Amino acid sequence: MRISDLRNNDVLNDAGKENENEIACDVAIVGGGSAGYVAAIRCARNGLKTVLIEKDRLGGTCLNEGCIPTKTLVSATSFLNQLKRAEDFGVSIQGFQYSLEKLRDKKQQIVSSLVQGIEFLMKKNKIRVIQGNAVALEEGVLAVEGSPQRVLYKNLILATGSVSSTLPIPGADAPDILDSKSLLKLEEVPESLTIIGGGVIGMEFAFIYAALGCKVYVVEFMPQILNLVDSDVASMVKRSARKMGIQILESTKALSIETTPEGMKLINMEKRGKLDSLLTHKVAIAIGRRANLGAVDLKSLGVELNDKKNGIRVNEFMQTTNPRVYAVGDVTNQVMLAHAASRQGIISADHIAGKSDVLDQQPVPSAIFTYPEIGHIGFTEREAKEKNMDIITGKFPFRANSKAVAMQETEGFVKIVADKNTREIIGSTIIGHGATELLSLVASFTASRITIDQASQVIYAHPTLSEAISEAILDTEGEAIHLAY
Repeated sequence: MRISDLRNNDVLNDAGKENENEIACDVAIVGGGSAGYVAAIRCARNGLKTVLIEKDRLGGTCLNEGCIPTKTLVSATSFLNQLKRAEDFGVSIQGFQYSLEKLRDKKQQIVSSLVQGIEFLMKKNKIRVIQGNAVALEEGVLAVEGSPQRVLYKNLILATGSVSSTLPIPGADAPDILDSKSLLKLEEVPESLTIIGGGVIGMEFAFIYAALGCKVYVVEFMPQILNLVDSDVASMVKRSARKMGIQILESTKALSIETTPEGMKLINMEKRGKLDSLLTHKVAIAIGRRANLGAVDLKSLGVELNDKKNGIRVNEFMQTTNPRVYAVGDVTNQVMLAHAASRQGIISADHIAGKSDVLDQQPVPSAIFTYPEIGHIGFTEREAKEKNMDIITGKFPFRANSKAVAMQETEGFVKIVADKNTREIIGSTIIGHGATELLSLVASFTASRITIDQASQVIYAHPTLSEAISEAILDTEGEAIHLAY
């Protein structure tokens, strides 16, 4: 039987029954993370016979080793921080302690329940899920490593995700050097921990471990931690970090990592031309992630990389240079965020089904779970000025918001960035309690190209933290009600 026949018919054995080792489908998807499983559901609901191949657990890095487990720990440590402030609320607590083992167990329970939810959705949508590593045999045919199964597809979606970036310095490849995955699995809190990398991943873990009683150091190569946010936002995070005993070393380059005879770690560093060193119990490297380009033989599929060779080249429909093959999520190295990956998965599935949706260039919101939280979308004030854009900004502090005062959560502010000529809201940053939830309000303004004049007409319930958004919008014209000018 020819492969072309297999693509257009169910594969039958001599007895006329479907051969379970030969699976014909409309769409094969490699990778069951945020991009892959969402694409699978969308394909199935578009009436396409869909097969998903995943080497590990459904949900990918975000659900199993990233977003969800870290936010479970963020939630627990935020509660610990609140307990430490009990007296501020008139509550006396004689003493408390936490169990790292129970925290890990609860984290795993939450992750497992969400994985089971995705498994249920796969069954409900009649999606065939195969566990194993996909191998591209030829155009239209995938094998599963260690299995006799073959998947014959009409269209292929690559959703192989990303992996942790490595640091090319001596000692960084030692087996006891931690990364974001192993930081979630420590069986005891170290006395001290140095995190190399002050980006989103590094800073989130810094606050988690500091809340658990660990002395944390952050070594950041760039002049500012969280380098993509404005300096006033980063300054507030640094102030909060100092209060929790986190020591931040900016403009500092890690040169090597040594192990002392006592089992400690010695980090040799350079800061503004001066050599220094830092002795610590554990070292973690959190310098970001890179596209997982080695999961499938791209050359055999006729799939090319982008100009920087750091991701798969795709068009606005998420098609690669092979029109039958799509790539979505982190493997494209466009926006390495789970919600962006899911959107790309939907775009690819709809295009395969003959729909005309394209991946537009609207800004993607980002949520950073430091203490306090940060929510951001669109242009920062610094970025807009660097591009010589004519802008106006508004800023309102939570200390002037009655709900924040009542909650005793007055750290932070809302900042609005608008185009001075069109008056459209082109960016916003919120730092403070609940910032990542409040972000969706301003995200809708930015995505819909709402002007500050239109946005200022919205009535917000009182008393709520969201009133700070209204005040920040009014402040673009110097008209915030609860600011003294």
